[in-house]
Amino acid sequence: MKLIDKIIRITRTLLIPCCLLTSCNYLDVIPPAQADFDDTMKDEAATLSFLFTCYGYIPRVHPFEFKAFEQSADELVSPKMWDDYQQQMAWGTISPSYYNSWGGDDINIWTPSYNWLGYVHHFLSLIDKLHPTGVTDDDKAQYKAECYFLEAYYHFRVLQAFGPCPLITEKVDPNITNDQIPGRSHFDYCVDYIVGKLNDAASVLPATRATEDLGRATSTICLSLKARVLLYAASPLWNGSFPEPNWQNTNYETPGYGKALVSDTYSREKWTRALTACQEALAAAKTAGYDLFDIETANKKAERDGIELPFIPGREADTPENKEFKERVRMFQYLVTANEGDNNKEIIWGQRIDSDVNNGGEATDSRLPNRVVKKSDGSWTGGWAGLAPTLYAVQHFYTENGKLPEKDADFYAKTAWYTRFYEGTSSPGLATGGLDGADVKNDIIKLNAKREARFYAWIAFDGSEYAKKINNGNPLWINFKNTNTNGWRSSDSRNIAGTGYLSKKFIDPNIRFSASGTRSHTPSRRPFIRMAELYLNLAECYAALEDAPNALDNLNVIRERAGVKDLETADLTDMSLMEWVRNERFVELYEEGTRYYDLRRWAIAPQMLKAGIRYGLNGLTLNPSFEEFNTPTLIDQPFKWDDRSYLLPVWSRSDMDELYSNPQMVQAPRY
Repeated sequence: MKLIDKIIRITRTLLIPCCLLTSCNYLDVIPPAQADFDDTMKDEAATLSFLFTCYGYIPRVHPFEFKAFEQSADELVSPKMWDDYQQQMAWGTISPSYYNSWGGDDINIWTPSYNWLGYVHHFLSLIDKLHPTGVTDDDKAQYKAECYFLEAYYHFRVLQAFGPCPLITEKVDPNITNDQIPGRSHFDYCVDYIVGKLNDAASVLPATRATEDLGRATSTICLSLKARVLLYAASPLWNGSFPEPNWQNTNYETPGYGKALVSDTYSREKWTRALTACQEALAAAKTAGYDLFDIETANKKAERDGIELPFIPGREADTPENKEFKERVRMFQYLVTANEGDNNKEIIWGQRIDSDVNNGGEATDSRLPNRVVKKSDGSWTGGWAGLAPTLYAVQHFYTENGKLPEKDADFYAKTAWYTRFYEGTSSPGLATGGLDGADVKNDIIKLNAKREARFYAWIAFDGSEYAKKINNGNPLWINFKNTNTNGWRSSDSRNIAGTGYLSKKFIDPNIRFSASGTRSHTPSRRPFIRMAELYLNLAECYAALEDAPNALDNLNVIRERAGVKDLETADLTDMSLMEWVRNERFVELYEEGTRYYDLRRWAIAPQMLKAGIRYGLNGLTLNPSFEEFNTPTLIDQPFKWDDRSYLLPVWSRSDMDELYSNPQMVQAPRY
């Protein structure tokens, strides 16, 4: 965790005045000539500071940011008035000239990726020339290997978002002419380059890091990222199904590929290669001591925090089965908030992101309900109620039987989903002077009952208990129908998405607001890579290669931890094997940045992200009745899909014209 603190500190102080490499133009991957850089590596401390600067992009630009492009999939929506990056993508209105001052170019992936590649290459150009005091040859080898990892990671961030990309493989001569700047390389060539860098780094780096160096590259991280890269490369979009197969370069040629940019034929070998990488990654992680987070570890963390078991509708009885279920819910809350110091062995690569800070931060604000505590002065404090799950998301978490609600014969009939779970009760009167009480649970609908543990851990719904101590040491009960508390009100329409749900993933179970409005919570190290993904990646490879037994075995590791029954061959009649794989990824990796790329690489985004299919409940209504609120309603945002949205556009505007500054560059299709 110290590394992230160092990165944040260094990038705010050392980075700009010392390295002078960042700007807003693609040309600035080429560092300008400098008078003297000897001081950047005068000794071990200075060398490490420079190295940590090379990591500086990671906590700033990532898929967990509430305004990141990756948040534009079908998992959730943000308030319409935000009109931010992710919404421009979801609405199909993103253009090469788009700019948003809220996040600037730091959020657009392209600019920061290439800027930080400039840092990495500058570091590599100096490490063997200079002789820092206290830095051994072994140290140098380690530092260079970390840079190889960063080269791979930054290139991959561009590749997965923009498709075939320019490969900047070394520090470039500042006197280079525009026509010497590389254009896009063929997608498969980019993949091989990235994989080569990861292999080089993995052969040198240690499998794990000590606590003070968490966040720095390891061989386990390298092998895990390699597995992800090759899985993506084997997927339909990049394995013969790209919608614009004739897209190619005009001037630039890739060695061995000519002007072609994508493959137009299917290769089973890509899946075989991905399978091998996924097997190696999982084996390496196990050998290094990584393991799935479990109930026992979570219970110890909860005991230290003093967090009691959560309320779950229908599980009020004090039985061993209900107790275990509630412990499992709490475990999933801690899975994505407990750090390595809490013995969370699932995190292979965790990072403290810039928008997660002690006792604050936009990452938490964007999830919290508007009104969490009524302060002693009579005013309210809370969040933005901004990240709201869609009904699709709600309906694709499993029932307690491990099936989709619409396919579970033992679940409620679809006609009863939006009726009252606690039959014979009625809606309580609307609280006016304070927050809602526990009697709002009377308004829980059947769709939100008898669900699996991950649903209750990560999704807040009408009538639910949001967190145990958040309201000045008391629970916060949610009533999205009450304009006096957490319902819609015209005076604050910017800060409510109104689907009838809120995401509470990444909310520390121990979060607390006091009567003065001060907040206390521990920010998590976001799981950039965790063990569950490795099992799911492996399952997908087996499914693609039609090896059902091994695919099911790996899926069942995840399902067993979730507390739902194992899948058997007979279950493949309800859903195909690949459908089970894809939905398990949806649930387990919910809101972790993978869904955006999954829908695209599977080439199913046109069906899943088209207009007219994103629904929520009727939450943008003033004090609606139970029946009015629990009416599936088309979300009032102009969602649509165009095949150009498979890729982000290369930015082209007056202050950052990547196309005209590089005659080798071609734009993404249809922009």
